[in-house]
This record gives sequence, C-alpha cells and structure tokens, in this order.
Amino acid sequence: MAVRKLLSVALFVIASASLAPGSTAHKGSRPPSVVFKFYLQQQFGVNELGMVAAARAPVSGTFTGFGLEVVYEFNVTAGKSPQSKLLGYVRGTAIVVNNTAASTTFFVQNVIHYDNGNVRGTLSQQGESTFSSVPWEFAIVGGTGVFRNAYGFNVGRFISSTSTPNCNLITTYYEASIFLDR
Repeated sequence: MAVRKLLSVALFVIASASLAPGSTAHKGSRPPSVVFKFYLQQQFGVNELGMVAAARAPVSGTFTGFGLEVVYEFNVTAGKSPQSKLLGYVRGTAIVVNNTAASTTFFVQNVIHYDNGNVRGTLSQQGESTFSSVPWEFAIVGGTGVFRNAYGFNVGRFISSTSTPNCNLITTYYEASIFLDR
C-alpha cells in the first residue's frame, strides 16, 4: 500500500512540475490537480476526413451543413505558432448539430494524446463547441497513463483562422482543469 501511495505521489509531482499550475475557475472545495494549457492547431483540408455527408445544405453565410461528420487528427502545441513545441495530438470526431448564419455548433468527442517526454497519457473529452468568440467547454470523462481516472473540464476559445495554400489553419487555446483522485 505504501509503495502504491508513493507511486501516486510521484506521478502527481511529475505531472505538476511538467504542467503549468493554473488559475482556471473551478467549482467545489478544491482546485484541480493539474491545469493543462495548450493550443490546438486544426488544419482543415489536410488532417480531417469527411465521414458522413451533410443531411442539410449549409445555411447562407456558413460552410458546413447540418449532420456533416468528420474524423480528424490535429497537433497540440505549447504556443500559438504551429511550429512551437509539440506536446501531442488530438484525434476524434465532430458532427455539425446546428448551423445558423451566426455560428455552427459541433458535437465533439476526442482523445488528447499528451507526451512531453516525461509525462505521458491521454484525456477523453466530449461536448459542444461553436468556435466563436464565446468560450466553450468540454467535459473530461476519463484518461490513461498519468491521467488515469481523470475527470474535469476543458475550456476552449478561438484564437485565429488563417488560409494557406493547403488548408485553413484554425488555432484554438485550451485550459483543461484535471482532477486526479489518487
């Protein structure tokens, strides 16, 4: 039992030293075990594949129709630039569940694969996002490796959208408040 507790403390110390302690708002009597801050480099046109065609045509002023489903893999970086330190990648699916001229809402399920050389693990998350100026939130519903049995929430916000010859690069920023009951 003592060895297991020591291992849990060691993993927490490694995670805490490697991930930035944060000031993300949280509810409850205790702060998150770890706040994982990162940028997601979403390269639409390169690293996603349409799986299900839209059931309804795009609304005027939008680019995606209701029901469109994509599967994707995007890079997770430490900074805004796609060339900043690579922290891992995100794989998942997104389904357009509502689209209006004001915004398109996606239902998202994905897994964040994190590996900075010292800390390795995954976080599973799901929720809705609009990719607008208003932040959105995903529920963290599990994890593996150093994040085994994790739960919490991940708040994202839009940073930029840049057209390139190969794709449309959308950069979003996230702060994942992760609770680890060890």
